[in-house]
Amino acid sequence: MRKITSVFTTFLVLLFLTSFAKAQTEKLDNLAACAGVVIGNGAVDFYLGNEQSFDVAANIAYSAYLSEAFSGGYQQNDLQVADQILGGNADKIINAHNTENFTSDVYEEVVGCYRMLARQLMEEAETIINNQSKWNELKNTSIETLKRMLSAGN
Repeated sequence: MRKITSVFTTFLVLLFLTSFAKAQTEKLDNLAACAGVVIGNGAVDFYLGNEQSFDVAANIAYSAYLSEAFSGGYQQNDLQVADQILGGNADKIINAHNTENFTSDVYEEVVGCYRMLARQLMEEAETIINNQSKWNELKNTSIETLKRMLSAGN
């Protein structure tokens, strides 16, 4: 009976760790999705001639996203998937604008994402402040690269 209890306990610990890892990855993915939505919305502003609005949106989005991405514990594969989610959602919002499908539902998604990112910024303010110098180059390079991409062909 003692061996069964030991195996059962080991199983429960592994189940907990797997569930915890999945929950953490879900948080990263959800933040990436919202960061993409906000960046996409900022890109629409950029297309409409408001570069400053884009800069603010991208800064908010990347600060919130990076506060989670660099918090540690994520596998490189998880970060790559999250980056793809971010890019896909930015494209989704830009496409909604370009195809005149920027509906009230899309608007509500943008507002909801700003709220989610704001919550992350507030909860991780200390982490963001303490690591800002490490992230600034990455964040600024990403923002400038996006601007270059958005400006191409215009």
